[in-house]
Order: sequence, then C-alpha cells, then structure tokens
Amino acid sequence: MQATPEQRRCLDLFNQGSLRIEAAAGSGKTTTLRYLMVRGANHGRTLYTSFGRKNIEEARSKFPRTVEVRTNHSLAYRALGASWQKQRRLQGRITALELAQLCGWRDYTFAPAAPVGVGAYAVLTTLQAFCQSADETLSPKHVGAYFTPNHQRDRAFEHRALEWAAETWNRMMRSNDPLPITHDVYLKAWALQHPELGYDTVLLDEAQDTTELMVALLAEQRHTRLVVVGDRYQQIYGWRGAVNAMANFKTAAVGYLTQSFRFGPAIARAANAALATYAEADTRLKGLASITSRVGKVDEPRAVLARTNAGLIEELIKTQLRFPNDRFAVVGGTAELEALVHGAMDLMRGHRTTQRELAEFADWRSARTAAEDPSHAYLRPLVKLVNTYSPDLLLQQLLRAHGNERDETACRRVFSTVHKAKGREFESVALIDDFPERAPETPKQTVDTWHTEEGNLLYVAMTRARRALDVHECPAALDALQRYRRLTSRSAATTSLGARRHHAGRR
Repeated sequence: MQATPEQRRCLDLFNQGSLRIEAAAGSGKTTTLRYLMVRGANHGRTLYTSFGRKNIEEARSKFPRTVEVRTNHSLAYRALGASWQKQRRLQGRITALELAQLCGWRDYTFAPAAPVGVGAYAVLTTLQAFCQSADETLSPKHVGAYFTPNHQRDRAFEHRALEWAAETWNRMMRSNDPLPITHDVYLKAWALQHPELGYDTVLLDEAQDTTELMVALLAEQRHTRLVVVGDRYQQIYGWRGAVNAMANFKTAAVGYLTQSFRFGPAIARAANAALATYAEADTRLKGLASITSRVGKVDEPRAVLARTNAGLIEELIKTQLRFPNDRFAVVGGTAELEALVHGAMDLMRGHRTTQRELAEFADWRSARTAAEDPSHAYLRPLVKLVNTYSPDLLLQQLLRAHGNERDETACRRVFSTVHKAKGREFESVALIDDFPERAPETPKQTVDTWHTEEGNLLYVAMTRARRALDVHECPAALDALQRYRRLTSRSAATTSLGARRHHAGRR
C-alpha cells in the first residue's frame, strides 16, 4: 500500500511502544492496523480484538496469519463458555418471561410495583449493567431508574430487582444449577478471574464502543504493548455500557488519522461543523479531493437516517403512504420498531412494558409527562407518532416493510437509525428532523441537559454519506452549520487582525 504521512507517523510511533490512534470516520483504520502488522517491528504474538463481528470478519480477511483475530467474547469462551456449552446451559438470549418461569417468579414476587414480566426485565437489565462494568459485585448503581405513576422514583421496586439479580447471578455461577448462561455472563465471570492473556501486542479496534469491563481487563495486562484504535466522536452506545476507552487508556504516544477516504471535502466540512459546535471536538476531518461530494437537497436519497426509532417509523410511514407501490427497507429489520409500538400500547392499557425505551414508566400518561422534560426529549417523536396515527396503522405499515431488509437492492430507499447505520455507508443520505438541537451556550440549562453523545450521533449520521448529504429538513444539522460558519468567520477575522497588527508593528 501507498501509506499516507499520517499512517507512516503511526508506524514510527508503533515501533516505539504503546499507541492510541484517533481515527476519523472513513479514515482506513483497519488498513492502517494491517500496515503496522506488515511493516512494524517486533510485535511478537499479536491479538486483534473488537466487539463488532463485522470488524472481526474484515480483519480476518486482511491481517497476516501471525495475527490472531478474536471477538472479546471468544477470548472468554475457551476459558469458561465452552464448559457451560457442554452442560447445555449456554444460550444467546434469555427473555424476561423465560427467566421468570425458570426462577418460579409470580406477579406477587414484585408486587405491588410491577407484574412479573417487568420485574424479570428489571433483573435482566441489572445483570447486563453489572456484566458490562468493571465492578466486582452487584450494587444499586447497576439498577435502572423506575418510576411510579406520579413519576416518583420507585426505590422499593429497584431494591427488589437488585435482590433478585444477586440471587440470579449466584445461581448462574453454581455448577449444578440448570439456569441458562448468556455470552455476557461468561465474559464477566472470566474477567472477574483477572486473566493474563499472554500476548506481546494487543490491537483493540472500535475502542470507543468498548465496555468498561474490557477496558479494565486490557489495562491489567502486563508486558503487553497495547494499540487502541477508534474515534471518540463515534461513541454512541453509552446506553449499552460503552465507555470512552480512547480517553481511558494511557499510552506512550498518540497518532491521528484525519484523512477520510469515504467522501469529499463538502461532506467533511459538514462533519467538522458537527464536531466543532455539537460534539465539543477540535479534530478536523479532511475529505478526499478526488471524490465529488455535495451538501444540499437530494430528491431521491438512497438512505434516510433518524435519531430515534419513533422518528424512523414516522418517516417510513409518510414515504410508504406517498409511494404505495414501492418497497422500502429498514436496516436491521422492523422487529425493534414493532416492539416499540407494542410497548406504547401496553402503557396505554395501564400496564408496564419491557420495551427498553419505555420500561421505566408505569403508564402512558407518565411517559407523556416525562417527554415534556429535556432529559426525556427523545420520547417526543413517539408521543407525536401515537397522537398522529393509530397503533394499528403503525403496525400495518411496519408489516409492509417487514423482511425487505434481506434484499436492499430491490428497495427504492433504505431507512435506518444512526445506531443501526454505524459502520455502513451510502451514496446519498438524508437526515430527518428528530436530532435534538443544542441549546444556546449562555443559559445554565445547557450544562444540565446537553450530552455530547447527541453531537456524536449527528457527526456519525453526516459521515455515512459518500457523494451527497441532505440536511435541509434537519434543524440540528442546519444549526451546526450556521454556528460553524460564525465560528470560522470569527477565527478568520481574529487571524487577519493579528496579521495586520504584526505587519504594522514591523513597519
């Protein structure tokens, strides 16, 4: 390969010791890692690991055989997972109702706060948070927030969920107990043993999506050169336990990959606007001059990206009603979207739901009330959706798109949330209007309500486009572009003034 100056700099730093590589969207990080393995000196027994299976598959096709490529979970499988597999206890997923049945729980187990399904769901999410953390024991911080109908924290229910989570974990760890084990459980159990991996070099890819558990495990490795690669501004899975590993690892040096090979300068400028004004970043992404790209109205975008599931559903329905004879695909399928609608229907009936975005609420009224608060602004598209369409119509339209994701090429357009589009790229992308705008910098509430992960989501969405990016219906993107223009204008004016003063001083 013809290495860029940034890639050659990374090679020099790699030959000196541990390294963190800040890699912008589309900057060829996997190619750079392969370059380090082929040209680097003395990397010894090497492991490449990542959370995402797609990254693993790509790495296996690119890395030399001297590099062992494994998912985070496969490292633990050899040590613990395989033994549970032999006992036929290992399964990919345990549902809330399945757990309740296996444990013999009834409605009175979690009474009067919640029915058994919601109680079991609370136990599962508590265990999930514990498994993703670096903590040695379960504690109240692993239990999510649950609210009563008058929107008060239901501390008694949360305490009950923690007690049952501790009992469930203890049962899972017993060798003669039939309770199933998930992949996250054996990974956690293995990490609690503080194992030595035995590699001379470890390459951690997509580090911004790494859980606290894996960060702690890799930080414990002695006599291991660590190469951490990722884009801290693509960290969008905080709700799933991901931490900013790019900031948490202490390495001898830092390298940068700012040249994107995915899109041209116009889209790079838009992404820089989101970085500078929404994600609080000082990184400057460079577009590839040989790629013609533009930011403007796109009549037929290949992909439409939404911030929320509810926003995606609404845009999908409006498009399907407009084009009744065409097929449209939803990246990842419609099952999650259907579950969201069913969750809203449960709350309308006065029942709690196990749907992730709505599980904390006791009924639909409390969810609607919460949506008025800035901390729950993500619920507003769902409230609007339910107020506009009947749940039956929503499900009917989702059924129309069901299964179309298996053949995207046969579909007129693809719809996706930003989370599902992560790692994807499309010739043209349009953003809808459900991305939150950042409040003005002066009011105090900015500090309390804004989370930079929202800025990251906007940045990730903008960088999925290769040739054309349409943001004319996305106020957040338009606001970022306007702020960026003001910011760069002030910077240019300051630079010009400084130059004139310097010139006058010399005269």
